[in-house]
Amino acid sequence: MARYRVEFKAFKTREWYTKTETDHVASAYSVALVQSQGRAYRVTDTEDGRIIKEDDGDASMYIEYGSRK
Repeated sequence: MARYRVEFKAFKTREWYTKTETDHVASAYSVALVQSQGRAYRVTDTEDGRIIKEDDGDASMYIEYGSRK
């Protein structure tokens, strides 16, 4: 099991899903910042369960690409 988990929140379902896991915090930050494409993201330290980086994403992206409820 890797130490850091990167999760994104899906536009349509708004559920969290794991994008990747790595043992390198810099790699986790890079994936979160570069590959989120406006999605909310969080980086979790799996050793202690702490969320070490988190962002709510771009609200306009969720309006444009999200579910039409």
